[in-house]
Amino acid sequence: MNEKIYSLWFLKKGSIRNRIFRLILLGSMTILVVMGLLVAYGLYTMDSVFMTQSDQLTVTSAGYIENVTSQQITGRLTDVAQTRALAIETELSGITNDTNYLAYGVESVIKNPEYFAERSLPDPRFQKIRPGEVYIHRGAKLQASGVSPSLRHEIGIMSNALSYIAPMAKQYNQFESSIFIGSKNGYIIAADNAPGKEYINMTEEFLTTYEPTERGWYKNTKERGTITFNDIYVGADGYPSFTCSAPYEDNDGFAGVVAIACSVKSISDILDNSLMGKSGISFVLSDKGKIMLSTNHEGLMNDVDGKDLRKDSSDSLGDAVEKMMSGASGWQIVEMDGQNYFLAYAPMKKLKWSFGTIIAINEVMTPVQSARQHIVDQVGSFKDMMNGQMVKFALVAIISVWSALVLLFNITSWLTNRFVEPIKELTDGVREIAAGNLEKKIAIPTRDELETLANAFNNMTDKLQNYMSNLTKVTMEKEHIATELAVATNIQESMLPHTFPFAPEHTEFDIYATMQAAKEVGGDFYDFYLVDDEHLLVTIADVSGKGVPAALFMVIAKTMLKNSVLSMEGERDLAAIMARTNDQLCQNNDAMMFVTAFMGILNLTTGKFNYINAGHNPPVLYKANENRFDFMPVARNFVMGGMDNIEYKSQELTLCKGDRLVLYTDGVTEALNYSEELFGEERLLDTLNKTTKSENSAQKLLLKLEQVLKNYVGHAEQSDDITMLALVYNGHEKA
Repeated sequence: MNEKIYSLWFLKKGSIRNRIFRLILLGSMTILVVMGLLVAYGLYTMDSVFMTQSDQLTVTSAGYIENVTSQQITGRLTDVAQTRALAIETELSGITNDTNYLAYGVESVIKNPEYFAERSLPDPRFQKIRPGEVYIHRGAKLQASGVSPSLRHEIGIMSNALSYIAPMAKQYNQFESSIFIGSKNGYIIAADNAPGKEYINMTEEFLTTYEPTERGWYKNTKERGTITFNDIYVGADGYPSFTCSAPYEDNDGFAGVVAIACSVKSISDILDNSLMGKSGISFVLSDKGKIMLSTNHEGLMNDVDGKDLRKDSSDSLGDAVEKMMSGASGWQIVEMDGQNYFLAYAPMKKLKWSFGTIIAINEVMTPVQSARQHIVDQVGSFKDMMNGQMVKFALVAIISVWSALVLLFNITSWLTNRFVEPIKELTDGVREIAAGNLEKKIAIPTRDELETLANAFNNMTDKLQNYMSNLTKVTMEKEHIATELAVATNIQESMLPHTFPFAPEHTEFDIYATMQAAKEVGGDFYDFYLVDDEHLLVTIADVSGKGVPAALFMVIAKTMLKNSVLSMEGERDLAAIMARTNDQLCQNNDAMMFVTAFMGILNLTTGKFNYINAGHNPPVLYKANENRFDFMPVARNFVMGGMDNIEYKSQELTLCKGDRLVLYTDGVTEALNYSEELFGEERLLDTLNKTTKSENSAQKLLLKLEQVLKNYVGHAEQSDDITMLALVYNGHEKA
């Protein structure tokens, strides 16, 4: 399929500019045409269906209005029940997930005390607590018995749980809520939210007699051993509240309970939005037949009584409750307090609960008679209005599509010129310089790497002219060549990052790199730079051949790669960057040179490392949790510069704190000693795996590898460029 696309005449022939222009224009026009056809078809279909249905409605509404109304109400009730059941289940599942996450975070602290220092938290007995502030409270038994040194140490370590509680408390700060940990040792660590209040109201009863291990939420959760929703209770604000709790463990087993207590206000909007009519009531039924949540907090179907609806109810309501508890969905008529209601219900499968909504039948059917004639009149006037709107919409759509095509053509032309023109100017200038015109000056005021590259070529030609003028007085050709190569070496070295440490303000990583050319100038190169405050990009590459041709090709490849990265907006697609650079390198590549490359971008916050390999040696990765180096898995991608229109595949892995990455060229593994034996991949792995803890910095790691390589080669002549780059990920320290 891809080969057929690339073989199309409008993509295969012409310059890069024309091909990009055609591709963007064709794709955009195709989308516009398809959208236009869909809109036209939709308008036509909508008009036809509307006219047909409106005529049928006008003729048949008088005879069937009552039946249709009944079906619409029950259907709407059923739809509301299903959508609100899913919405409430999603909301409660979010609270469940947060509770599980809190339990996981607490376990990570209590099971790994050696990674945490003791902290102290405010005590509400001695100071006022603000909403959202994390505090420690010792239960009545603990206050009476006193705190032992070991328990004081545990409390100090567990106080680190504020890193999980505080952000979660902020997440739930719109309503009355509490995020807390109840330890089996009789203390709680908590944060309370009280919107509109400066301080949390701590009652005397709570401060003196509260015992967390005696509370219902603690006992229920400990008994069940899993995440639990507890019965509704009336909170301090007078509004019903519920608690979601889960057990957590230390290295010896059960250690306590974490919980999130929320006011029903947190999901009241979902319940309120499901109401229909003045008599409508929406509620959530548990698997025990109890109403857990309701829009009524007193009277019919309230959520405070906590009674089993199967008891003391009519047969119809009891039957409906049984169906709801079995996970069924549907609707039926039920009797409550001598009045008939429509009841629609749908299951909340994850929680094994059910959502129901009711409305009085007499409220629904009373307005039906007066609505019959009104519907007939409204349908006629609405039909005339819709005909006019359809015509207006069609005219606006035609004008909009035409304007979009004109604007699209101009934008596409401008974008392609802006992207391709500097590359074309640089290529023409380099070609003219390569032809021998050292007077040529390349002017590319783009304020990016292309301008830097152009200035580098200008500086190179100036220096070459100066040296050539001086060398005319020298008769020895070797000195002439050596002088030129010295200039090229300086230029090449100046283009590679050589200031270490790099970005010392970023403690998330440590990086170091070296290059030893086999000749005065080489075809290897490395590069690294911060794309933004959170992303570090690293590159290593090896150009085919050696000497000046390879060095020139290396400069072009390095600059094109970096320019492609920095010119891309949003998330960097390494596969697209590599493909674009490959196509640029293939242009006018009469020397048939190519380059192998490895490029990766590291998210300094998450450790996610996205990378791509174009025929290069696989890097060596040290995983701290495995305490060993091994070769990274790399996809098979073609080299750059060998063939255009190549698709590349990127890969991804996540680096953890202490992980190290070593990039290298084949000059390392193919280094020869006097016996013409290769250094090899096995010896490379063996050397890295023998490094000590004192050699875990990027610089010391490369110096150790350089020394081992030097000892192995001895006095044998260096046969290829040797380039290495080491990256140590130190992890991101949260603020």
